[in-house]
Amino acid sequence: MYLKKCFPLSNLPACLGGVLCLLASAVAAQPAASLTQDLRFSGFGTIGVARIEAPAGWAYGREASQPQNVNPNRADLDTRLGLQLNYAPSPSFELVGQAILTRRPASASNTSALEWGFAAFRPSPEWTLRLGRVNLDAFTLSDHRNVGFSYPFARPPVEFYTQLASSLDGADIERVWNRDGAHWRTKAFYGRSKIGYDDPSRSATFRDAVGWFISREADGLTLRLNLSQARVGISPPAQARPLFDGLRGLSELPLGEVAEQAGELLQRLSVDGVKHSYVSLGTQYEIGPWLLAGEVMRVRGSPSSSFSAGYASVARRFDAVTLYTVASRIASSTPAVVTPDWVAPLTPVIGPVAAQQAQFLGSTAATLANTFRAQQDTLSLGARVDLGAQMALKVQWDRIRVAPNGSVLWGNASAQPARARMTSVSLDFIF
Repeated sequence: MYLKKCFPLSNLPACLGGVLCLLASAVAAQPAASLTQDLRFSGFGTIGVARIEAPAGWAYGREASQPQNVNPNRADLDTRLGLQLNYAPSPSFELVGQAILTRRPASASNTSALEWGFAAFRPSPEWTLRLGRVNLDAFTLSDHRNVGFSYPFARPPVEFYTQLASSLDGADIERVWNRDGAHWRTKAFYGRSKIGYDDPSRSATFRDAVGWFISREADGLTLRLNLSQARVGISPPAQARPLFDGLRGLSELPLGEVAEQAGELLQRLSVDGVKHSYVSLGTQYEIGPWLLAGEVMRVRGSPSSSFSAGYASVARRFDAVTLYTVASRIASSTPAVVTPDWVAPLTPVIGPVAAQQAQFLGSTAATLANTFRAQQDTLSLGARVDLGAQMALKVQWDRIRVAPNGSVLWGNASAQPARARMTSVSLDFIF
């Protein structure tokens, strides 16, 4: 309830003041303060402001679930507060709960702020079984993508992480071991997840999500491979359902090339319930003052939701100051849909009026299909200043380029190519 009052933007300065009061008392405490012998409390957060120069009406978001905001000055983009409780009555059993307080869509459920809520069982130091709401541990930043203090840049690269779920309702099992001077981890997981949008009638669900990863760490170098799949359900807007019915009707008529094109458009728009596969490789290499990191991912599913994404970052520490750069990119696997020309072939068959109606249907379908496409890259330059062991100040500049028919990561965007720039300042902390 507090969050819903807190995050109209008109009330945000007062809320930030409250967070600052909490921060002032928290940084004086030790991380993961023990409330009792078995119970520990810890937390993290970010206070951030950003200035975005983008086409009028375009809404930038760091996550797919973030409410759309077209204001050029943003305090809701990165600002968040995380609270975590760990209860471990024995070395082999632990209960963990983590809540992320940030601005969410009005349609978000009451449990959407609960990022983690699981029971962990460790029959031995090598094995861990978790059951409940766990982090979707499939990518390098999976377990700390909300903890800005843990990475040098202002936010996880949006081209890679924006459309990925962060938590999973299900179970996972992990094994760790050491061999020949290297630390190995492997984990298998199964469950489901959901991403909500501003529109209460829309959501993205990940059902029957199953996956596995393995990682190796030695001499400052971490290598990671992930293989996973899920049945993704993206419900179309209610106003698009007549469009689907019209295309389905045209595809079933003996209209030759027109019926074939209508069927192809219907396939491009049908993204609900399609099985998707994810393959990703990640690496981090820390050598002296240098930190190199990167990930690449290939997603295969429906024609409209298949893409490749990746990023690479380089950071160099100078005592308390770290300078860094990040380059990231996402590209849909299929080309943009060309608007069909149905007036000429259909007029002799169904008459000029019906042919114009069918043409409007085809033009609308082509435009909608292209709104699913992603074709964007970002170059980021920034600096991080560590203000002690529990707080860091970051300044970051981003140059964003969006190709024609490639703006799916934006809200209220058009099919036109675009350029955007963003400057952000954030204060990250842990306690």
